[in-house]
This record gives sequence, C-alpha cells and structure tokens, in this order.
Amino acid sequence: MTILLTVFALVFILRIIFMVYGSARERAKSHKINSKNNPKVSVVVAARNEEEKIQKCILSIQSSNYDNYQIIAINDRSSDKTGEILDNLAKSIKNLKVVHILNDSQKGNLKGKAGALHQGFLNSDADIFMVTDADCVVGKEWISSVVAEFQNDEIAIVPSFTLIKGNRFFDKIQAVEWVYMHTMASAGVNWGVPLGCYGNNLSISAKKYFEIGGYEKIKFSVTEDLALLQGLIKNGGKAHYKCSYASAVHTLPEKTFKDYFNQHRRWAIGGLGLGMKATIFVATSLFIWLGLLLTAINADWISFFVILGIRFFGDFSVILPSLLKLKQTKLFFWVFPSILFFLVMELVAPFMVINKEVEWKGQVFGHNKN
Repeated sequence: MTILLTVFALVFILRIIFMVYGSARERAKSHKINSKNNPKVSVVVAARNEEEKIQKCILSIQSSNYDNYQIIAINDRSSDKTGEILDNLAKSIKNLKVVHILNDSQKGNLKGKAGALHQGFLNSDADIFMVTDADCVVGKEWISSVVAEFQNDEIAIVPSFTLIKGNRFFDKIQAVEWVYMHTMASAGVNWGVPLGCYGNNLSISAKKYFEIGGYEKIKFSVTEDLALLQGLIKNGGKAHYKCSYASAVHTLPEKTFKDYFNQHRRWAIGGLGLGMKATIFVATSLFIWLGLLLTAINADWISFFVILGIRFFGDFSVILPSLLKLKQTKLFFWVFPSILFFLVMELVAPFMVINKEVEWKGQVFGHNKN
C-alpha cells in the first residue's frame, strides 16, 4: 500500500508543480499599459432578461478611462425590460450601440450566447472585442489594462480573472473557487494546453476571430468561451491569461446551491470537449480521494493526514500568488474551508455529466450538438 500511496501523492504533486510554475510564468508575461497603443475596442455584452443588472454593467463600462471604444449591447430575446433599459441608456451614452435579437432564428453553431456574441462582433468595426456579462461590473482601467496585451500582434485571445462579491460563507467559497479555477486555467494556457476560461472576462483579436470564421465555424459547445479559446489556439493563435486587479471584473455569486450546481454542471459538460485532458485532471483528484480512503480503511492516520496536507498546502500554493496579485488577501482565511468544499464537490462532478442536456437562461442545449 505504501508504494500505491506514494504514486498517488507524486501524481498530485506533479499537478501542483504544473499549476504553480505555469501560472507564475503566465503572470510574468503581462504588459504594462501603453498610452501610445490606442486600437479601437468594442465591449460586447450579451443580455437575456437582465433588467435588474444591465444598467449597472453598462454604466461601469462607460466610466472607462480609455478613449477609443464603443459598447455593443445585445438584447438576446429578452421577455423583460432589458431592451427598453438599453434603448433608454443609448439616448444618453453616445458610444452605446444596441442590437436586438427578436426571434430564435440562430441555429447550429450560433445557438444561444455564441450567436448573440457573434451578432455583436458583426456589428463592430473594432480591432479588439472585449466581452463581459450583464451581471458584471468593470473598473476604469479594465479596457486599457487588457488592450496592453495586444501589443504583441501574435496574441489572439486574452482571458482575465473574475472576482466574486459577497459576504455569506457560500459567497466566500465561490470567491476562492473562481480565483482557483482561473489560476489553473492560466497555467494551462502557459503550457499550450487550454483547460478553460470564462466568458465574463474575455478579449479577442477581431482579425484573428474572423480569420477562423468565428463562432459560425466553431463546433457548438455549452461553454462557448472554452470552445473559442480552443479554436483560436488550434489555428495558431496565441493566448495570454492576464492576472491583475485592473483587468479583473466583479460579479455576484450564485445565490442558492441549486443555481451553483447547475452552473457547474454546465461547466462540467462543456469540459468534456477537453477529451483526455479532462480525464487526466479528474484522475489526479481521484488519486487523492483513493489515498484518503485507503488510509482511513487501514486506520493509518499519519498517512491520512499527510495526504490531506499535500492537498491543502498544494492547492494553497496554487492560489496564494493570484490572491496577492488580485489584492484579495481577505480571502486567505477562506482558502482551507474552500478546499474541503472542493474535495466534496469533486466526488459529485462525475455524476454531473450523465445527463448532457443543459438549461441556461430558459434555453435547453445538448453538449456539442447542432
């Protein structure tokens, strides 16, 4: 059993090294804001039934200190007052353009959010598309800090971090988790292995988007952000995962565990598009659980706590540098209880993908089905 436990521990330690070193290298690649670099930017926000949040989002974008941008808001078949709110905002915000999608005419690869974003991109003449969600707010330097990364002409896509605002215990767990997931995703980008990104803070070279045919040519996925990252990298584009407070967006946590579960089920189903990479990642977590189970059955409590310690301090070493970089030091206390929560959720994750239909914003999608 000792040999088996050693193998389990070494596999997980290799994962930690992969994540820590990869994310550190990715953080080191970031450029500083260059005032001389002033490409045109379109901030694209797809909104479906977001009447309570959309105005705050648009006003936060309007406060940007960047001087060469427009906002393109997509009212995606909303049945509430989202479209009306956007039209009223456009009367006073001169660089706000509203596009209304009135019927369910988008099919195939352009279903759902992917189709809405594609319409926004088609209505833009910008050099860079920056995407955020209607339930997010951004800072004044958000645009300029991300634009700095496109000084490198080879860059096709720049994912950036999302920060969660909330005071409940469950809110803090989600806040830690988002930073943790972004950090692991940034490590994957560094190694040329796209593991994920999040569409509420994603920026794309317009030229490279249309060179690959955009979402119209990318196989449909319930995680359209990951599909786009994979498509651009597969076609020779380079990515940089930016980690800075200026480039982060702020959003709200899921209010209930049911909403949280549905969100993660969608992510898990979309993650099936990673193929063997997803299997390997899940296996590394499974090894920790197998080690804990074996040591508990044999009452080998020293080994049990050694393995648990490897998991705790390994994950803490992954997330700590990102928390510091993002000025989220108040979350330090919440890292260890969050890791316990992650351990439990990892047992649930395989069962999330049994039913591959996903309901999102009142729409039902199947995994990678046209």
